[in-house]
Amino acid sequence: MHVEDIKAALRKKYGSLAALSRYMGKNPNLVSTTISQPGHSVLMEKEIASILGKTPYEVWGRDRYHADGSPVRTRVDRTPTCSLVDAHRQNGAAA
Repeated sequence: MHVEDIKAALRKKYGSLAALSRYMGKNPNLVSTTISQPGHSVLMEKEIASILGKTPYEVWGRDRYHADGSPVRTRVDRTPTCSLVDAHRQNGAAA
């Protein structure tokens, strides 16, 4: 679904996105932030999909979910790809 279609469907049922967030007992900006920022809240993405009566893959598409329903990873893996060598310091200790 297109982002504006998601917003329109939610607004038809609950009025505003902030009203939906408050109805769910969450921060008033959570639904809006979840829609605009992929990976912000996977749980809220799934909840929005269930409200719309669809699967997360049908709502968010392949940008956010795989066909099997698992979320696409959006965070960068920060593990180093090479070993860190103490060659920069003669004795391997901090200066």
